[in-house]
Amino acid sequence: MVLSAKGIRNEAVVSLDGDMPRYLMNGAFFHDFLRDLSFRDPLGYAYQYFARYPALSLGHHPLLLGVAEVPFYAVFGISVFSARITVVFFMLLAALAWFLLVRSAFDDTVAFLSSLLFVTAPFVVELSRVVMSEIPTVAMITVATFFFYQYCRSDKAFYAYAAAVSLALSVYGRHIAVFMFPVFLIYLLVRKGPKSLMKKEVLTSSAVLVLILLPLVLITLKFASAVLDVVSEKSVSSSLTWAGLSYFITVLWKYHLTHAVLVLALFGIVLALRRRDGRTLLFFLWMVSSFLLCTYMGLKGFQAPRYGMYWIPPFCLFAVLIVDLSGNRAWKAIVSAVLVVISGYQFALAYQGKQDFCEGFEEAAQYITENRKGTCVLYSGVHDTGYFIFFVRKHDPRREFIVLRANKILATSEMRSIVEERIDDPSEIYEILKGFGVAYVVTEDTKMESRSLEWLKKEVKSPNFILRKEIPLRSSSSRIDGVPLRIYEYKHYSTPKKGQVLDMHIPLMEGSIRVPLRNLMKEDQ
Repeated sequence: MVLSAKGIRNEAVVSLDGDMPRYLMNGAFFHDFLRDLSFRDPLGYAYQYFARYPALSLGHHPLLLGVAEVPFYAVFGISVFSARITVVFFMLLAALAWFLLVRSAFDDTVAFLSSLLFVTAPFVVELSRVVMSEIPTVAMITVATFFFYQYCRSDKAFYAYAAAVSLALSVYGRHIAVFMFPVFLIYLLVRKGPKSLMKKEVLTSSAVLVLILLPLVLITLKFASAVLDVVSEKSVSSSLTWAGLSYFITVLWKYHLTHAVLVLALFGIVLALRRRDGRTLLFFLWMVSSFLLCTYMGLKGFQAPRYGMYWIPPFCLFAVLIVDLSGNRAWKAIVSAVLVVISGYQFALAYQGKQDFCEGFEEAAQYITENRKGTCVLYSGVHDTGYFIFFVRKHDPRREFIVLRANKILATSEMRSIVEERIDDPSEIYEILKGFGVAYVVTEDTKMESRSLEWLKKEVKSPNFILRKEIPLRSSSSRIDGVPLRIYEYKHYSTPKKGQVLDMHIPLMEGSIRVPLRNLMKEDQ
């Protein structure tokens, strides 16, 4: 709690890699969907919601975290604080499930010490402080493994069904959790034999798993087929090389584990192999399968350490096995004390670790919601991937404002790259502003990788606009810190023209979203 909840009251403590605002907005979508009880046409509701708040990533990003945010948003309100509480909850669940799992396989001492190493691992703590899918996923993987292990020990059908549901939820947390499928299958074959696959509870739980995952498969194919194509291309091109095979080994010691834990873990792996310790088989398969899938997918770059973090818990277990090197009580006491000291060292590192932050987007959102004019606000930015939109939703509980993204209206973006210019002349900007009833234009005053967006940045400095507020962004990132965020008022704004349609091209879903503006407007607008 101390490590994961650090800075939780500060709405500006956010991840700057681009994904976090999408998870925040996905949660807001599910919250509003359930509040509005829009079960008659959920797809239409999603399209309209995206048209109003174009920062959703349903399908592209997994769904578990967004759904899990709903009760916390309902109790505490829509905010970064509420979303972070959701992740802290999953961190606590992961710690508890890991302790119970290891205690079942070993004993209280090994479970306690490995849990200490896990929850104080600086990389794990870093992920538990942002609203991302890794902690929820590792929590559900651990829960599923606990139930699966209990089934293998007791043959009770309840544990098989609970494992299937938990495993399915882990895949809803992040698709990469499928690496646990072969782990469970191989372990079941080794421990129970081929005949165990034909047991009623195994067949039924497998059917439950497939049925729960079927909607996710359909959603992914419809809304993220382009991403699947990219992953497939990377897999073929880069996985079967020495560089591909060795990449995540480098990530392990650079990011995932402190050097002391890594050395002890390697020693523990050798020890387990020499002793042929069957208790470690499940955890060894867990590590190997995670490594092989990440390698096959050809994951590289600054996000790769996040994708490969799922093998951290088993490594923490192997680091503790040195406790069992001798049955001597003095040896166990000394080694346990050393491991507690290492955990304290990790705690200090994790607690002192700097948190990313960015201030300014919420201030801009507050200004336009408190000084409401017009029907739509046009936002143009390079660095922000959705925080401004999220804070507009936070400070506009009646959902009256409609946010237009310039890189969807004036141009088309794909993964921060501009792939299409949608206007041919600066005069078309004014047609859009008048047509959609835009009063405010909020723009980052930085170089835009788009002709159309550069035109917009130039036009807002003309006599047709009034500069209402300038907010220098303050951030831990040098590329963002000091960038001016300016709010302009269009002098000639008016009510929207009849028949206006929001038409946005979405390359990641290989399609477009078209929504009549009147469908988004309140009766008094």
